[in-house]
Amino acid sequence: MDLRKLISIVLKIIFAILLLVILIFNIVIDVNRSKLIHTTTTNENVKELVPPAFSLCSNNINFKFDCNVYGETLANCANLVRIANVSNDETYNSWFTGCNVFQTTQPMLFSTPKRQPKDWAPNNSPLFVKYSLQNVSTANSLKVAFMLWNPYDLSSSAGLDTELSTKTTPQILNPYRLVQMDAMRERVFSFYWRKHIFLNNTEKFYLDYKLELDESTSTTASGFVHFKPASFNMEVTREHRCFPAFSVFIMFIVLLAVFYTTYWGLFSGKGKYKTWGLAHIITGYYPQQHILPMENTQSLKPTADDVLRVYLDGLDRAEFEKK
Repeated sequence: MDLRKLISIVLKIIFAILLLVILIFNIVIDVNRSKLIHTTTTNENVKELVPPAFSLCSNNINFKFDCNVYGETLANCANLVRIANVSNDETYNSWFTGCNVFQTTQPMLFSTPKRQPKDWAPNNSPLFVKYSLQNVSTANSLKVAFMLWNPYDLSSSAGLDTELSTKTTPQILNPYRLVQMDAMRERVFSFYWRKHIFLNNTEKFYLDYKLELDESTSTTASGFVHFKPASFNMEVTREHRCFPAFSVFIMFIVLLAVFYTTYWGLFSGKGKYKTWGLAHIITGYYPQQHILPMENTQSLKPTADDVLRVYLDGLDRAEFEKK
């Protein structure tokens, strides 16, 4: 075998392997990029908000709860406050005997309420929950444990008929977030919500809050928990794939076409009458067997009839010009 032919074949194989490696490398990068997730952040103006939830725990104290929204007393406040069983939890047994949980995922606060703040009485607060102590002779020295938490942390399946306990619904209590305080306190919380949307379009809400007021109400055997929306502008983060799977497929097809064209056009090109490509230029090997032979030249030669016809046409033209 001609050495130049052998070298050109080896060069073609090397060029093909090189392009194949580059193609595989790019596909691997695109596949890895398709697994990456980035987030975008926008702001959404909402018209209604869900209030935070709270747990109020005590030692053998009965509470009466009243809910006031925009100056109006809610008739269903008793349905929003439930008793949580902590009797079988050794973590809290030495702390308290029972807990009351205020929790709802229904909006209660609105950006444009029917009643404006000047009409609210007696407390200028969009929503407050008043708890009154029922079975105590003196409340000055009583202590309670209080914790504010995200109402969405409690599963939607835990309806009104579900018994709350630290075993089945541990979201309602966290020993590291419980705050011990005097029973008669008035606390005002401002809060706002953040929303995160996952790739599968499921949503998760995050609660941020700030304690704005914390003072004693020792003159009355009751306490208050106020909730004030800090903003109705909700921050929304959404997950996106950096490189969709369909784009990976499209890039594979495009790169395959580009590399195929590059291989035949730059490295190992063959024309009808001449070869080109780096493999042939480097080796100086230009095979001719692939070049198509020219058409039958004998059939292209003029016959005597053709010559005579041309001659006679010329005579006729000359006689016409003389006339």
